[in-house]
Amino acid sequence: MTLNSLIAAVAALQRLDGVAGVMLFKGRNTVHRQMPFSEGRALDLTDTLGQMLDGYRQVRRKIRQIYLEFDAGVLLVMVLDETVLVFLLTGRADADLAASAATVLLNDHASLLAGLSIEPGASTPRNEDGIEELVVTSPRRLQEMTDKAEVVVNNWGQVRKVIEGILGKVMGRAQVANLIDRTLQDGGIADPYRLNPLQVRKLAVSVIEHIPNVSKRRQLLTELDSHLDDL
Repeated sequence: MTLNSLIAAVAALQRLDGVAGVMLFKGRNTVHRQMPFSEGRALDLTDTLGQMLDGYRQVRRKIRQIYLEFDAGVLLVMVLDETVLVFLLTGRADADLAASAATVLLNDHASLLAGLSIEPGASTPRNEDGIEELVVTSPRRLQEMTDKAEVVVNNWGQVRKVIEGILGKVMGRAQVANLIDRTLQDGGIADPYRLNPLQVRKLAVSVIEHIPNVSKRRQLLTELDSHLDDL
C-alpha cells in the first residue's frame, strides 16, 4: 500500500451517508483533510485533539474512540497509536458504521501509518526517484481518487437496525443485542462489516431463525426479506 492509496481510502469515507468532513493526521503531520471549514480551524482542531490525547497518554490511558455530540452534529475521533482519524457527522450519519469503517481502514494501513512521521508536511507523496509528486486536491481530483478507492464497509449497520426492529416485536432490546452477538460469535464472524451482500443477508436470516415458534419465525423472515429488498 502507498500513501496515495491511503489518501484515497480516507477520502472514500466521505461517501458514507451523513459524513460532512474527514481528516487523518499523525502528530503535526496532516495526511488528508477534507473539512467544511477553513484550514486554520482545522489546524486548531488538530491541536486541541492532540493535546487531549497527550493528556491521556501521560496518565497511561489508551484511547481508541472519542464521541463528542454538539447541537450541530457529532465529532467522532478514532485513534490508533499516534494516528488520529476524525469524522464530522450530521444527524443522518450512522456513527457505528463510520467507526467500523475507520477501524477497518486503520487496521488495513497500520504498517504504513506506523512508518509515517509526526512532522508537518512529511506526508507529501514522492516518486521512487525522491522527487515530490504533485497532489491536486481539487474536488474533481478528489472524486477520481475516491472512485478508485476500495469499499471498506457494507450496509451491516442498516441491516442490524432492521433486525433489531423486527425482533423488538417479540423480545426485549437487550435480548435482541445478545442474540445478534451470539450469532456472530457462533459463526466466527469477527467483523460483519467485511462480509459481502449475500453473507450479510445469510447472517440476518440466521439471527431470525433462532425464533423457536415456526409460524412467528416465518412471519418475521418474510418481513426481513421485504426490508432487505428496500435497502
